[in-house]
Amino acid sequence: MFELIHDPRQQPERLALVGSLTIYEVRQAHEALLAALIGSTAGGHWQLDLGQLEELDSAGAQLLLALQRQLRQQQTRLEVVSTADAPRELLEMLRLQSLLPTPPTAQA
Repeated sequence: MFELIHDPRQQPERLALVGSLTIYEVRQAHEALLAALIGSTAGGHWQLDLGQLEELDSAGAQLLLALQRQLRQQQTRLEVVSTADAPRELLEMLRLQSLLPTPPTAQA
């Protein structure tokens, strides 16, 4: 199950992805992200919170890269502010951390 939490009153605007972002949720996630972007007044900066994303597969990673590319074409920065272990591990395994940088993990 996928959920997008978006509060347009927060600056910079933050998109929090919750649950799963796999091939089964990509269509729903794509529609939700497009709706958030179309109604946005974010200007040049968005924050992406993956801290509550429990599952991510290559289809979900591809959607995140497409989101980043779309924002870059609009000269808008996308900053990943939080990442759960599963999405971080997949992005590292796919060697996408340079394209979609994630914040460092907290050392215990």
